[in-house]
Amino acid sequence: MVQSATGGSGRRVYLDIEFGYVYGTSRGVIMPIEIGAVVHRPEDDSVHYAGEQFRYDIDVEIWKKVTDPCGKTVGVATTVANMGRGEYGMAYDHSFRVSDDEVPAAEETARHAFGDLGTFMEAVIAAGDTPAIVVFAADMEKKAFRAANFSLDGCMLIDLQREIRRRFGMKQVLSLDRLARLIDFSVDGSAVASTHFRYPVPEEYRHLLCVHRGMGDAVRTFLLAREYQERLPDLEARIRTLMDTCESEG
Repeated sequence: MVQSATGGSGRRVYLDIEFGYVYGTSRGVIMPIEIGAVVHRPEDDSVHYAGEQFRYDIDVEIWKKVTDPCGKTVGVATTVANMGRGEYGMAYDHSFRVSDDEVPAAEETARHAFGDLGTFMEAVIAAGDTPAIVVFAADMEKKAFRAANFSLDGCMLIDLQREIRRRFGMKQVLSLDRLARLIDFSVDGSAVASTHFRYPVPEEYRHLLCVHRGMGDAVRTFLLAREYQERLPDLEARIRTLMDTCESEG
């Protein structure tokens, strides 16, 4: 069940999972390749970071949405990566196909990766005091949790993108890229910041703060949620201005 992002207390986990289609399977086999999590305790405003890359020696397609200034998807940029070999940004050939004999092995690798995801989630939620997991667009995460045999029992799954769309009566959702710009998201070496909030980041996670990385998008989701929860009038003014601009241009 997807719940509201407002209200409630206790520890919250802000999460992003990056996925890749196994190259050459016509988007038939998908697997998690990276996850980032920001654990926030509102009672003392403390944060803890956790992340993992699921490193398997298999080529995966990395699909990234390209959005216009209004946050609408206008295209997709695709590259190929192999997490096990540490190879990224390889050229993508849409006509490439693996043989039918190779598909079962790809599916087995994907099952192992989802198993790793389940282990990660159990470790993050193990303390039992996490009433909510917050993600930006929940469809893929819900499917991934099922594939990983991770149960959400006793824990709300909050879709921040849907929450913002409902709150402002939008016809279309806004992308995380666009909303991150609206809150002035920035990375300053040892810290991440938005318009009204700033948090330190341990050295071991600083190289993972790029956009469309698990940790980078988890941090952006966290700071967006902080602005939404604590500074709603200011965020609303920025979103309303964007909506008026986009409608006048449409």
